[in-house]
Amino acid sequence: MCLVLAAVTVNGQEKRPSFEEAMGRMQAERVSFLTEKLDLSVEEAQKFWPVYNEYQKKREDLIRGRREKMQQPFKPEEATDQDLDLMLNDLLDQEFKLAQLKKEYFLKIREVLPVRKVLTLHRVEQEFLNFMLNRIREGRHPGDNPKDPERGQFKNPPGSGY
Repeated sequence: MCLVLAAVTVNGQEKRPSFEEAMGRMQAERVSFLTEKLDLSVEEAQKFWPVYNEYQKKREDLIRGRREKMQQPFKPEEATDQDLDLMLNDLLDQEFKLAQLKKEYFLKIREVLPVRKVLTLHRVEQEFLNFMLNRIREGRHPGDNPKDPERGQFKNPPGSGY
């Protein structure tokens, strides 16, 4: 009886995807979401995705570098004003680099998409982020239900400016 109960319990549990699987699913969700929301034609998608993927890779590298610096022990009470100034300047430089990167790649994307879609991309990226955060809050993981009926029903949060 115990063996049957254990077998049913093990079979009934949902297998959690590995980090790599979850990231792969999230990337697939992003492709589907952005392609749909931007209404990309096949020709547009073929030109857009290589440029956008390159942008995402460079952006992730910058963010990873910033994250590594932020994970270092920080004790402001033990730091000198000069150390704090350096840290603040470094933080602001990282933000500036991210903004420069976005400008550079949005201009490259402008060469392959109409300006209306490039401008919409900024909003759609935020919608995707909110969509994924809502799924996580609901206890769902990327790829759990790709035919999610709420997917096309995204509503921008009040005060978001969108």
